[in-house]
Amino acid sequence: MIDSLLVNIQEHMAMLDLALKSSEQIRNFAKEENLDGITLETENRERLVNIVTQIQQKVEDKINQLNAAEINQEGILILKSWFQDLNNWSEKMLAFDRETVELLAQQKENTTKEIALIFTNKELFKGYNHGLKK
Repeated sequence: MIDSLLVNIQEHMAMLDLALKSSEQIRNFAKEENLDGITLETENRERLVNIVTQIQQKVEDKINQLNAAEINQEGILILKSWFQDLNNWSEKMLAFDRETVELLAQQKENTTKEIALIFTNKELFKGYNHGLKK
């Protein structure tokens, strides 16, 4: 059982890495103002997170089924390392997400300003009497 648990932990960590890279890619698309890229990569990350959740559930179920006799010192260190990796992954993911949200908020603000400027110019242009021009 411990061997299959370790395999699941390795698989889980690999998927976490992919999800983290996906979050980084979303942030990069936000920097480039590539909304289509953000949309596609967000969908990809959602699928990865679903897989991560499923694997994590398997790992947690196997941990709950372990008895003390099955776990040696190396196994305990691996589990502690896995918990620490989960914490680190979560912090990195949150950092990428915060940065992405800030970038998107700035882009939204810039777009709002552009729309207001266009509307103002349109209103000013409407008031100009073109019929008197020769």
